[in-house]
Order: sequence, then structure tokens, then C-alpha cells
Amino acid sequence: MGRERANVALVVFLVTATATFAALFGWQYAKNERSHQKSSTPTTTSPISPTQSVPNGCPFYPQPQKIDIEGNAAFSELFKWMDEYLKSTLDSITRPSLSANLVYLDEVVWKGNFGNISKTKHRPPTEDTIYRIASISKLFPTLLLYKLWEDGKVNLYDPITKYAPDFSLRPPMGAASDINLIDMASQISGLPLALPFNPISGSELYYAGNLEDALLLLEDQILAAEPRTTCIYSNLAYALLGDILARNFSEGNFTRWAQADVVEKLELDNTGFTYDADVISTMATGYLDTGAAASVFDLGWYGPAGNYYSTAGDLAKFSMSFLETSKTILKHSTLTEMMRPRKDCQHDYLLGLAQLTGSPWEMQTIDENLIVRKEGGLPGYSSSMALVPSQKIAFNVLMSGTNNGENVAGKVLQEVIPVFREALRSLEQKITPTPDRAKYTGTYSYYNLQTRVIKEGPGGVILMENLQVKGRYNTTGLSFVEEGVFRLVIRGGEYPCSNLDAQNQAIVHFRDYTNGTYNTFDVPATLVYGFKRV
Repeated sequence: MGRERANVALVVFLVTATATFAALFGWQYAKNERSHQKSSTPTTTSPISPTQSVPNGCPFYPQPQKIDIEGNAAFSELFKWMDEYLKSTLDSITRPSLSANLVYLDEVVWKGNFGNISKTKHRPPTEDTIYRIASISKLFPTLLLYKLWEDGKVNLYDPITKYAPDFSLRPPMGAASDINLIDMASQISGLPLALPFNPISGSELYYAGNLEDALLLLEDQILAAEPRTTCIYSNLAYALLGDILARNFSEGNFTRWAQADVVEKLELDNTGFTYDADVISTMATGYLDTGAAASVFDLGWYGPAGNYYSTAGDLAKFSMSFLETSKTILKHSTLTEMMRPRKDCQHDYLLGLAQLTGSPWEMQTIDENLIVRKEGGLPGYSSSMALVPSQKIAFNVLMSGTNNGENVAGKVLQEVIPVFREALRSLEQKITPTPDRAKYTGTYSYYNLQTRVIKEGPGGVILMENLQVKGRYNTTGLSFVEEGVFRLVIRGGEYPCSNLDAQNQAIVHFRDYTNGTYNTFDVPATLVYGFKRV
């Protein structure tokens, strides 16, 4: 009786496993086509005509690769729309100048420089025109923090008091010792926007003291909220973070440290911190809402939170470093940590702009893609660096006027993302060739219930054919990662777009290497283990 029950259990397991595998890995196509169709349907403001048919190729979220942008009419329409839209945001009184670019992979694929650098200098801006980038500056102390973590010099969850024992706050609402380094870099420290200041005689944007003076001012203060309970936008947190880390790891000079370890390493030739006569002479003039020219003033001790200037050309290089398509400061694993969300903030600061907070990013989703962005604003200037890491896209914009709550980058990316996605879905997905292909090729069986044939394809790649599925939808590519490890690739527009995206880029692991061949492969993402060589 016990043996019969065991046999029944084995049969049930095999049937269940087969059904699961068929659902996840057998290329059945009836899951959620309607939701994908809805997502890809252009809006009436899209440069794609609402009546234009959208191809049903798969995957719905294709991997980035080179695109013939010049030869694709959809991009011509997109860029025409971007020109018209960004020009429409200009105002001859309060925003006479704008510079922007669109990055894909490792190049600028579109750039626009509109208006005049000032109301008295009728000269258009260029990629090298300098603007204040305001809170995009917060990327500098955050990058340096993550570099220290990567090098094993700090733990992201160390309390800030480990590096600043003289940092103290009054209870209640937590204490300085409750605040971690990563909290300060992610707008969840509970610290207020700025140091205590007198709005009659002072400004929340400027403080003339040094770190020690600032710490003395905080001794009699309390937090605005308990750490990690809510999102509170805080320039104070980044100024403290930059100066405290510099005091411990760079002889107290944050500016010199950031210049050497970020600006120079990324070759940001027109990015800096000091507003001397040469810099001011090449800047676009900023304008207030009244139309008056904004003064260029140094933020003093708040420098790490917002004092940098840059150009559209340098922001393109900077954004590529986060997309990992050009020079980078951090390793891939460190950047992955820096680019992830830290807390849901949609009911806290920046309503409508940030759904999530990161380090130091404001994040939202557009067309089911995570948008990782940093907005900046100072009197007379607005800036945005917006990244789509999954698609290796970045949009950068610098303006000589106040933002006034506009989501310029978000509106642009709403139009950009679908055009890139549809262009990629029409392409054959890139498959990396495989050395020593013979050791993988052959027929494999899954408990005699499913059969896969690994065979050589064109260009040195190997393909996986599913013998249980007939027709042209039965073969995927295997893209070489390293010895014994591949990624499954759904090949361009050959497949209908249904439930295949969960499988695209799934890891396929070959093992049991004997006598010059592999004898088993697994697909861990779909809980399929033990395809045996026949």
C-alpha cells in the first residue's frame, strides 16, 4: 500500500511538473495579450498615428540593442514632436533658454538647444552652455557613499554617528544615532529640509557656517519624523552626508574629493562647483517668475546638496555612467543597489512626480517601466536627468527658468518609450555566439514527457527547439553568458506577445559535464530541473 501511494504521488508530481513547465516554458500564447495591446496603443498626443497598427511581436519588453534610428520613420516623427513640445515650454520673459538631449545606449541620438542664452544676448544655447543643475548635485555625495561601500570602508546601514559622534538631536522623534547613512542618501532620514533659519534675515538655500557650526545648531533640534517612516525632502541630509564623509575620508574637502573621484573620472569637462568669472560668462542667464534675472550665488555649506553647474553634453555622459553604457564610477552590482527603490513615497513629498524614493532618485513608472530620475530647481534654473535603465534610455533637460511643477521629462518619456519598444520588437533579439558548441548540442528529455533539441544556428549561436510545439514558434535562442550558463532569448517579432516575457532572458544552466559534453540542463526561473541528454 505504501509503495502504491508513493507511485501515485510520483505520477501526480510528474503530471503537475509537466503542466507547470508547459505553462511557463512551452510557449502557450493565451495569457494577457489584451493588456499588452492596451499598453502599446498610442495616445492622441503620440507622434504615432492612433490608427497605425502596432506589431504584435514579442517580447513586449525587448532587450536594448543597436537600432537604425535614422532609417526609422517613427523616430523622425518622435524627434519632430520633441522639438515642437520643448520649444512650446519656452517663455521669452521667464524661460528664454532650454538645452536637452536624448541618450540611447552610448550615444546622444537627439539634441535640442532652443531660445537664447539671455534676453540681452540673442544667441542660442549649445550642448556646452552652462546651467545650474541644482539638486542633481545630490548624485555626487551619493556616488561617493556607494563607492566607499563598494571599497569596504563603510556599511550603508552604519549609523551616521559612527562617523560624526558630535551629531546629536533632542528626543522625541528618534535621535541622530537612529539615522543610517543610506537613510540620509534616500530622503528617509527624518531630517527637515534645512537647518533652522530666520525667514526674515536668512534663507533655507544658504548657510555660511561649516560642518561643526551646523552640528551645534542641530543639538537642540528634533527630527521632523522618525527615520524610515516617511519621505521628507531634505537638503540638510545631503549637506551633512557630504561633509561628514569628507571629514572622515577626504581631509574634510568634499569639493576636491568629488572633483577628483567623479568629475574627472567621467571626463565631465564643463561641470563644477565654483562660480568664477569664466563660468558665469558662459552660463545661460536664469530668470525668476517675475522676469527678473536671477543672481548667481554660492550655496555655501549646502554645496553638496545643490551647488553644481553642468551642461547638457556633460549630463549625457553622466547619465550613460548610470546606464552602464560608458565610463562608470561603480561596479555593476553596486549600481544595481544604487538604482533600486527605497520606499513608497507617493503620499509624501513631490506628489504626482515621485511614487518612490531612491538614492537620491525620485522614481515613477511610465508605460510599465521604472523611471529613475533626479530633478533640480534653484531660483532661475530647472534641471532633470531621467533614466529608463531597462531600455538604456536617458533624457536630460536644463532650463533657464523655474520649473513650476511641470513634469517635462515625464511627458517626453511617455512618447519616447513606446517608439523604442516597437522598434526593438521588430528586430531579431541579439544572441551571443557560443564557443565549443558541440558540448551542448543534442536531444534532452524531461522525464520522457518533454523533449528539447539543442542545435547549432547561424553565426555561431545555439538554438533550443521544443518538439512539443509545431510551427515557427517552437525555437528560441540561447545567448552565451559563461561556460555552462546561457540566457534564453525570445527572437524578435517571430513570436506572438502573450506569456513569453517571463521566460525572455531566463537563465539556462548546463551541468554534469563528462566525456566532452554536458548531460543535463536546468531552467531555475521556471522551476524546471533535470532535462537529461538522450
